Amino acid sequence: MSLTCEVERPDPEPREVQGPEDVVGIDVGLKAFAALSDGTRIEAPKPLEKALRLLKRRSKQLSRKQKKTVVERDPETGEERKRTVFSRNYEKAVLRLARLHRRIRNIRQDFLHKVTTELAKAKPVLVVEDLNVRGLARNGSLSRAILDVGWGAFRRMLEYKCAWYGAVLLIAPRYFPSTKRCSRCGWVGPALPLSQRVFHCEACGLKVDRDLNAACNLREYGLTHLTGPTGSSPGSDACGDPSGGGTARKGRSTSYGSMKQEAARHEFHPSG
Repeated sequence: MSLTCEVERPDPEPREVQGPEDVVGIDVGLKAFAALSDGTRIEAPKPLEKALRLLKRRSKQLSRKQKKTVVERDPETGEERKRTVFSRNYEKAVLRLARLHRRIRNIRQDFLHKVTTELAKAKPVLVVEDLNVRGLARNGSLSRAILDVGWGAFRRMLEYKCAWYGAVLLIAPRYFPSTKRCSRCGWVGPALPLSQRVFHCEACGLKVDRDLNAACNLREYGLTHLTGPTGSSPGSDACGDPSGGGTARKGRSTSYGSMKQEAARHEFHPSG
């Protein structure tokens, strides 16, 4: 027996931003789930990747179990009907496979809930990219890894938890050059291949991890968005990106969308 009750939870007032250190950029990826602009790396549990061999084994076990199709005749109408009869071992194999799928989902959900809660409580302003997750998941070589880390669920959870805890979530617009832009001087270079993990600026000579560089650029976007001429004007030029931002609201900001150039790297361990 279970009981469900609905409780109205008023949104708290947005927390005050004391200084630039209260704004953090979050660059999500695959090698590490997320890199923060303060240098923190968040490791993803990747439950599907770790359980993949067992998942394949149990799927094969299920395919070997017996099932047959029985043809029955309706005594009233005389019509023949086909019915699939499963063996007891088949039903047990189905249950084992379903339990493994549930365990994978629960591990991912638990990780995402803990990470988003700590991020929403830690800083008053968070800046992320608006990734086209559905489009990225069409990449045959990366689709399984992208869906395993749960970028879409991370963004959804972060939105409502920022509203719960009085934080502001800013969304960098589509095609914002977070990875190929220098976080020191603003130089924008060509797109980086996935194998290149270090960003090298040809203008000022900066060499930095590409994920940390992207997170710092997102942080700068957030600072520009908050301190622009109107605070958060739709046409603001953030970090040299003329496409502008959006309108910040309590808990989140509205913006456009972002294609992830890379499938990103790792040392933040959520409590619990």
